[in-house]
Amino acid sequence: MTRRLVSSILCGGVAMLGAACATKDFVREEVGATERKLTGQMTAAETSQEAKLRETADRVGENRQAIDVADQRLNGLDLKMGEARARASSAETQARDAEARLSQRLASRNRYRLVDTKLVYFDSDRTEIRSQDVLVLESVAKALTADPNAVLELQGFADARGSERYNRELARERMEAVMRYLVQHHGIELRQVRAITMGKVALPAGEKPSQEALASARRVDIRLLAPWSSWEDTLGQVESTPEAQGSATISSVPAGVTPRGGMPEFLKTITPSDLGGK
Repeated sequence: MTRRLVSSILCGGVAMLGAACATKDFVREEVGATERKLTGQMTAAETSQEAKLRETADRVGENRQAIDVADQRLNGLDLKMGEARARASSAETQARDAEARLSQRLASRNRYRLVDTKLVYFDSDRTEIRSQDVLVLESVAKALTADPNAVLELQGFADARGSERYNRELARERMEAVMRYLVQHHGIELRQVRAITMGKVALPAGEKPSQEALASARRVDIRLLAPWSSWEDTLGQVESTPEAQGSATISSVPAGVTPRGGMPEFLKTITPSDLGGK
């Protein structure tokens, strides 16, 4: 009885040990399978994550390149905008200067300056233009043609011999002879000519009428006048272009004054009253 009990106990223990061993192997297999599955899942997840990271990195690189291209374009636009602003500022400055010059020209349209004085002499009791005075009138006509805004003032004189009425008529005819020559031979417009008869030239008290004094009295005085604005324009051209210094027009620099890159001496003597100011 005792042996059987001991044997039963031993057999049961052996069976239990065998079952326990079988359960342990099963558990190991299950755990190993689970570990392999988890490892595969983790590997797959890591691979997918790496792919996504690489894709993200590629997109970031492309975005950076696009940003760099955009920055370059923006820099180019900034440069163009800067150039446009500079051009606009220059145009605005030029417009202000042009407006100022126009205002100055309008203010000076009725102010004239004396450019030159010419004399045309006549024989006694004669009103015909002498051949030696033709060159004088040629230069006057050339000046008037060059500047349509120029004005010519004529003053007719006669010597002291004869009556007052006769001398006044003689002086008028001499003055008209000069006007007629300029109009007929050079097409000078009458609006550019202003004339007045002065009559005889009286000799100083106590002076005897010499032939020289009488000859100098038989004349027409010619005064060439030009607007200040017209002269200033030509003066600027003379200073900026050396070729213009040799041009002979009524609005050019007066005789004896030659600009040399700076302010002419003639300009230094101008006072505000000369310009019509107070």
